[in-house]
Amino acid sequence: WFWRLRRFSMALVTAAVLVALMPGFSPTGGPHAISHASRAAIFCTNTASTTQAASPRSEGLALMLDDGTRKSHSVAENTAFVTGFFRGIASPESFAQLVASLYFVYEAMEACFDACEDPRVCALDFPELRRRAALERDMAFFHGPNWPESVRPTPATRAYVEHIRRVARDRPELLVAHQYTRYLGDLFGGQMMGGMAQRTLGLQEGQGTAFYQFEGIPDTKAFIDAWYARLNAQPFDPAARAAIVDEGNRVFTYNIALFEELEGAWWRAAWALAVRGLADWDARVNAQWGLRV
Repeated sequence: WFWRLRRFSMALVTAAVLVALMPGFSPTGGPHAISHASRAAIFCTNTASTTQAASPRSEGLALMLDDGTRKSHSVAENTAFVTGFFRGIASPESFAQLVASLYFVYEAMEACFDACEDPRVCALDFPELRRRAALERDMAFFHGPNWPESVRPTPATRAYVEHIRRVARDRPELLVAHQYTRYLGDLFGGQMMGGMAQRTLGLQEGQGTAFYQFEGIPDTKAFIDAWYARLNAQPFDPAARAAIVDEGNRVFTYNIALFEELEGAWWRAAWALAVRGLADWDARVNAQWGLRV
């Protein structure tokens, strides 16, 4: 029964993720069909979607990071990430905690980027990617105007923040792994994950999900290709490249720890998302094809 329950649980998660993506799916296919990159976006480090031969992601450190972070994660780790995100959107309270954890992480990251003197890190620090200002708006929405005085980081968040600061002090070049793992994961999955939170929690457009909106990046694919090209142009020796890949995997585990602190019931969010997604998708199909239930 244990393995049957486990298989059922994972099937529920998978169904909810796929149904959550249905708002971008057109029954007739075409430009609104679900892309491979969107389906993979929930896995923070699985940013190696379908690429063209000339893509900068097919070579250099870009390829090392995509392959090295994706292949090193077990099914259990990826399962923990997915169920953790669903736990985060299970209730307004759990999502508010997730937003707070992300705020403290990005506050530390971006303060370290500001202070960093390594030109390779600075070259990859695009202002369009910065998330602190957006998270401050989300914090005010969920925690009220006095949140700077009332909200404090959780134990897992403190550990994550301390690690970021330690890396910035001792091995600043490894901050590239944090830029890659967090920013690119956010950019790939931001619209989808923000939409899932809105649908599950009943939020209005833009309410509490500013973090997931990259208003300064109108063309996600072009921006990511440009970021990868600049990454490949940085003069990292083989040892530094390997260390950056290892750090990318380490960042993944810190993010899982943030999710594991959340108290929401992931299966409730998955079920609610699946039900709402199916209802919305059915309505769109009926409207498009003139069907009546």
